[in-house]
Formats: sequence, C-alpha cells, structure tokens
Amino acid sequence: MNQRLSGLSHEEATGVAKEVFAGSDRFLGRTSNLVRILSKHSPYIARWFLGLVSAVRQPGLGASTDTRLRNLANIKTSMANACVYCTTHTSIFGKSLGIGEAECEAMSTDAYKTSDLFDEKDKAVIAWAEAMTLNTAQRDKHIWEEMKRLFNDTEIVEISMSCAMFNMINRLNDSFWTDLETVEYNEKQWNAVDSDVTIDEIEAYAAGFAPSGEAQRKQAAE
Repeated sequence: MNQRLSGLSHEEATGVAKEVFAGSDRFLGRTSNLVRILSKHSPYIARWFLGLVSAVRQPGLGASTDTRLRNLANIKTSMANACVYCTTHTSIFGKSLGIGEAECEAMSTDAYKTSDLFDEKDKAVIAWAEAMTLNTAQRDKHIWEEMKRLFNDTEIVEISMSCAMFNMINRLNDSFWTDLETVEYNEKQWNAVDSDVTIDEIEAYAAGFAPSGEAQRKQAAE
C-alpha cells in the first residue's frame, strides 16, 4: 500500500463510519478509499462529505441540472489537476452517462474545442471547469459570457459546485496518495445511476446520525 493514511474496511467500521459506508454504497454504488480514510480519522466530517458528494454529483439527489454536464466538469477538473485517482473515477462513472473513451481523450487536450463529440453546452462546461481549476475564470470574460448565454444561474452554480468539489477531492487524494481501487470495483458506481435511490433517502441520511453520533461521543469520552 502506498497510502499515507490508513482507511477502514467494511468489517472494521462501527457507529458513524458504518452509516457512512452504508450511505456510500447506496448513493455512490461503492465506498472509495478516500471515504474509508475520512471515515477512520474524522467520521463526523466524512458523513457531511459523503452527503455533499452525493447531492452534487449523483442524479436526483439534490442537484437539478443535467448529470452528464456536471460529470464533464468533474472529469475536466481532475484532468487539469493531473489527479489520476479522480480522473479514473470520474471517467468510469462517465461511461454510464454516455461519456466514452473518445470523449475523455478529447478532453485531455484542447481537442474538445473542435470535436464533434461535444455540443456547445458541453464545450462551455469543459472550458469553464478548466478555467475555474486554473483560477482564470475570474478574469475570462468570454468563458463567463458563454456560460451566461447557455445556462441559467442555478445551472451555473451547480456545474461550478461540481468543479469546486472535485478540486477539493483532487487535492485530498493527491496529498494522501490514495490507493486506486480496481476498475471492476469502481464500475459499481454504475449501479447508483439508474437505481431507485430517492431524494427522501439522502434527506433521511442527513438526519439519521444523532443516535450513533451520541453513542460514539460517549464512548470516546470514557
């Protein structure tokens, strides 16, 4: 193992961490090594991290915009940061949304700008994600005007949240040297795309930690 920090297995998880794992398996299709690290060392942060990732990234769990567009932002952000761990995750997830190897190859360079694989909304999102990641969005008037032309304010916020979230996740995984799981394991993400997961479930997830949290705090104080 190359990870700088250890994580929990499903068998080791108790209390809040166990509930985080159950939520991750349900909402994201599997539990990543990053979630295992966070759950071991800061389970209370891990529970909100998982809720944020699920609501921003997944279909039907909070964000109202097109899931494919948000994942284009996730992929390009991870590529711009050269985060192999997250680029692998988001690219595999992208397959379930119709984003194939050819699209990913085009996004890895500026080839996407002239590619017939993407429409004008796709290209605007990819360019915006790159600009946000490189911190040029604040002064790039053209890219901003394209986003305003093509998307309403809610869409801009949610696409930008996807980019910002993966900038954070990229930094965590690169800094922790998080071990990449197998392709087969990460393909389990596909199970959470067209599943019967509902917004009510993530609401219940967010509200359901009081008993286990109290018990874990008491145990820690003893």
